[in-house]
Amino acid sequence: MGAVEVFLGLYATALPFAVLAAWLALSLWDIARRSTDDELGRGPAIGWTLGVLFVPVIGAAGYLAGASSLPRWLGATVVAGGIGAYLVILALAGGFSAAG
Repeated sequence: MGAVEVFLGLYATALPFAVLAAWLALSLWDIARRSTDDELGRGPAIGWTLGVLFVPVIGAAGYLAGASSLPRWLGATVVAGGIGAYLVILALAGGFSAAG
């Protein structure tokens, strides 16, 4: 295994956790901000928080893409960008390991 393969393999392993951490932080921040501004009621805030925490990937991505107060294009870009970045790294890692 070469250094590039090791680097891409480690990056492909760590990237999903980094993307998930960013999605969770952004989702929970937006839920907290909206609940303190009385823009989001207590019940929906609790429901979204539980959904984001207990179904992390789907809950956070769903909240960011559809229910957040962020502009819709920004939420969709955050979700699609995270998925796209992971797929690119995964394809590169697979290409290097198949070639070598």
